[in-house]
Amino acid sequence: MRLGCHVYVFSEYGYDQAARLDEVWDMVAACGYPAIELHSPMFDRPDWYDAMMAAQARTGLQIIGGSNGGNLADAGEWDAIRAKMDEYTQKLARFDAPKCGFTASGTRHAERTDEQNAQVVRGWTELAQMCQARGVQLNYHTHGEPIADVQFVIDHVPAELLPLGPDLDWLRFGGIDPESFLRANADRLVMMHVRDYELGGSRTFALGEGDANYPHLKTVLAEIGFEGDFVVELATPPGVPRDRDLREILQTSRDHVRATIGL
Repeated sequence: MRLGCHVYVFSEYGYDQAARLDEVWDMVAACGYPAIELHSPMFDRPDWYDAMMAAQARTGLQIIGGSNGGNLADAGEWDAIRAKMDEYTQKLARFDAPKCGFTASGTRHAERTDEQNAQVVRGWTELAQMCQARGVQLNYHTHGEPIADVQFVIDHVPAELLPLGPDLDWLRFGGIDPESFLRANADRLVMMHVRDYELGGSRTFALGEGDANYPHLKTVLAEIGFEGDFVVELATPPGVPRDRDLREILQTSRDHVRATIGL
């Protein structure tokens, strides 16, 4: 497994990631993460590639790739999504063996028409083919969908085109048991996002401050033979002031992964 840090939380803390790119990379490295997963706002500067390569040389962070998303059920949005992903994956392709997690928003499976279902399959398939042609590995990044939505994609888009990169907390939010999902789809997993949460409640600022059982997760990952990217993606609890120091919660989470997962 490779440990990474997704930098979404920096935007929650008000960082302009394009302007403060060096600060983001330096903090992730200082907290002991060996790899970084990029958030799309970081690409919003004309010298993004040179800036990232300089940051990588300075910090030694490996680049996992990036993330994006869109409503694949809406045919009216498809051209814009495809154009956005065309530009984005061309950028990612400049890195070494990058991944691209994609979040599918929009109408839930239970409310979709046959035409919308066909559009979902078309969208995933064409995006995955686009990525494969460029050496980018697209993965399905779950984001609160119920199991019917996720299973529809698993059943209708081939595994060789679209592996899985679930967010374990968002699985929980969608009513999906994370352990059962990991075990059922072990052969299709290439990465996962993790955070911590209170059972029956909301997420916590840092790993180790909630009820998520990371020692048990380590056992599960060993039993299913997971060898992908294990990515900490922090997100602040809704409605709670962001008065915790960002470096502190990144470091606390890093220490918890080291103590419980062994990474």
